[in-house]
Order: sequence, then structure tokens, then C-alpha cells
Amino acid sequence: MFQKLRTDLVKKLAGIKLVLVNADGFISAGALVHGAHGPNGFHVRALKGNDVEFVAFSKSRDELVSSAAERLGITLHQGISENSRFYSGIKEDYAVSDDQVAFICRDNADIPVMKRVIFTAVAQDAPLEVKAESYFAAYSAGSGVVGEIAALILVAKKYAGGWSE
Repeated sequence: MFQKLRTDLVKKLAGIKLVLVNADGFISAGALVHGAHGPNGFHVRALKGNDVEFVAFSKSRDELVSSAAERLGITLHQGISENSRFYSGIKEDYAVSDDQVAFICRDNADIPVMKRVIFTAVAQDAPLEVKAESYFAAYSAGSGVVGEIAALILVAKKYAGGWSE
């Protein structure tokens, strides 16, 4: 069976070189939130083979967040207090422009960065104000969003016309 990926998604996702993730949404009430797809690094590894980097950041220094990022194969920076400044530094470190960055987030503090990048995705449990600023509301929660968005990027890169099997 063939499915057509939305043309607007293909246009935004095909040129992604960096996926930035606010990993604070990985945990809730002290427990890891996997979402519908679970913390599966398959799509992340496939994209790394296609020159897409994944970087996560968190305000806290939490072992649960660290272990989720490790399972997904994502570089994690902890103790980040200012999202916009961190984003500017990461963009420079990876030599990417705003139109090459996808941002996965869920918090009000993420909105300034959301307004700069080409593609934003929020977790299903994100506040309405954040969803209103996002381009795509994921079906998953927590670390499951990473796998969901990675799968979309992989399809967009593989099928530039938007077709997938």
C-alpha cells in the first residue's frame, strides 16, 4: 500500500541536518515517558547514516533523561538554562542554518527557538499555547516523539516526491 506524505512536510523535512530535542519532556512525575513508539533508536541511527545529527538538551541533570538519550543515540547536554543561547551555540557548532533544523519540544520556554527553525514538532501533551506555535503535533509523548519525527524525516529524505510504502 502506498501513502502520500504531505508535500509541505517533505519540503520542510528533506533538508534537515540537525534535530534539536528538548529532552525535559522525556520524564513526567519521575518516570520515563516513552509514547506510542517507545525509545527506539532505529530511525535515529538510519538518519545519522544520512548526515543528520541529533542533539538533546535538558535543564535538569537526570539519569532517566540521560538513559533515554543514550538508548536513542542522541548527544545530550544537561544543565541548560537558556534555550535560545544554547540553540545559537549548537547551530554554530554543527554549521547549520535555521532552515536545516527541526526542533522537538513541549514547553513555553521553547517558543523563541520554535520561531527560528524551519520545522517544529510538539509532544501530544504539550500545552495549547506551544501547540499553536508548532508546525506539527506528534501522536506520541515523551521520547516516542523523537522516533516519530525521525521516521518522517527519513521518509522525506528517501522519497523526495512524498511517496512511501
